[in-house]
Amino acid sequence: MTKRNIATALWFVAGWWGGSLAAGLMGLPMILAVLPGIILGAVVWWDPAGALWSRGSDARRVVPINEFAQELDEKAGSRSIPESDRTVA
Repeated sequence: MTKRNIATALWFVAGWWGGSLAAGLMGLPMILAVLPGIILGAVVWWDPAGALWSRGSDARRVVPINEFAQELDEKAGSRSIPESDRTVA
């Protein structure tokens, strides 16, 4: 969540800066300069298209070390460490 918050803040500042530049060039009140920043920050944080932030579908799986070692052995095709050395007290 930290990356999302930092990216939101950075896009807010970038939008605010761009809005102040546009407001200054067009002669608009400077209070309107913050609107692009709010809009950009909200879109980056909300991410309606799902392109920036994962939705939690790729959650990590936690397995005991013995099962993980067995999976590695099956992939390697041989046992390099005896089973008795893998037990956890």
